[in-house]
Amino acid sequence: MTDTDTARWRRLALLAFAVVGGMSTWFAGSVAAPLRAADLALTSGEVGWLVSGVQLGFVLGTLLIAVLNIADVVPGRRLFAVSALGAAMANAALLVAPTLPWLVASRLATGLCLAGVYPPAMKMAATWFRHSRGLAIGTVVGALTIGKALPYLLQGDGAVAIELVVLVPSLAALAAAEAKLELQGYEY
Repeated sequence: MTDTDTARWRRLALLAFAVVGGMSTWFAGSVAAPLRAADLALTSGEVGWLVSGVQLGFVLGTLLIAVLNIADVVPGRRLFAVSALGAAMANAALLVAPTLPWLVASRLATGLCLAGVYPPAMKMAATWFRHSRGLAIGTVVGALTIGKALPYLLQGDGAVAIELVVLVPSLAALAAAEAKLELQGYEY
């Protein structure tokens, strides 16, 4: 793919859509935390573990991907798609997790999977564009921001069912996995 390939803009748009969907699971646990805290009578400290789990999982996932050299062995679109699928399932587990350890494990797994979503997307955008690279990377960062904000947008004034703020991001992550598979042949 050359730097003058006009199809790269369509691929960037698809990549941005996929990043919005994949990253929408990041704060779903934060939005759902007060609702699950009421269900399970969690303390504020326990809710803190629930909210922090995704960040810890992301750090661990990024470390594992780097140490195991996964990003150089597995094609980027496949890593993204499998990771988005995993994030969708781990996020949906918020609804059925019976105890705090299960809730935290769900958030850790979500973060672990998201380490295979955002970094590969950045790498794709950076390699598809030499000229306009700043715009391409900015588009991915903007998509990340919108994706992370989606659960809060769904929450609105707070009078929304937990299923909505958990399942919509999970479905968006599934759509992201499918969108990334559409990029077949455009590896980095």
